[in-house]
Amino acid sequence: LAGLTSSAWGCLEQLSRSLRVDEGDLQATLEAIARNATIAVPAADAAGINLVERAKFVPQAVFGKAPPILDKIQQQTGSGPCIDSSRDQQIVEIARMEFEGRWPRFSRRAVELGVHSMLCLPLLADERTIGSLSLYAGQPDAFDEAASGLANLFCALAALALGDAQRTDRLRKAMNNRDVIGQAKGILMERHRITSDDAFDMLIAASKRLNRKVVDLAVELAETGHLSVT
Repeated sequence: LAGLTSSAWGCLEQLSRSLRVDEGDLQATLEAIARNATIAVPAADAAGINLVERAKFVPQAVFGKAPPILDKIQQQTGSGPCIDSSRDQQIVEIARMEFEGRWPRFSRRAVELGVHSMLCLPLLADERTIGSLSLYAGQPDAFDEAASGLANLFCALAALALGDAQRTDRLRKAMNNRDVIGQAKGILMERHRITSDDAFDMLIAASKRLNRKVVDLAVELAETGHLSVT
């Protein structure tokens, strides 16, 4: 890493301090990672982040024109360097896209878009893969040893920030769910003159009958004062 530029080191230092943006806002963190990736790794011209959600590859944030187009191809085909990196927890490097044969449809479109090399790195948090960070370059053989080392370091810092943001997001959603369920229970308690437990049992029964989540029914009841019967 001796050849790293001062601007690259500066971006990494800034990332380590400031990626926990907006009190851990998940989308803001994703966008900050994608935006800073091409600054921290000067060889990259574009970047994209994909997360694993319910065993599916889900694009979340991009910087540049090529990533969303190539992400769509991977979603359609169910394969590609970003998916393989996430699934196998391995770094995937494409030094010369025009000679890449593992994903022919992907590589052809990438060349058409001016992407001639690529580096995909798994994002690991709490010893599990949460997704991948993909870097795109307009030059072949763009990711030499120094660039790859910097990308690995950036990815490790990004994964820490992203893991924190995901935990905060889950906690925020859990608290919001608890609040809205409490509101719904209060409505039922007042309306039917029943206890808190009885009100919750009513929500559970409606959830099973309508095949809907309790929290969704609670939101509807809190917002409209009524529950749909279908």
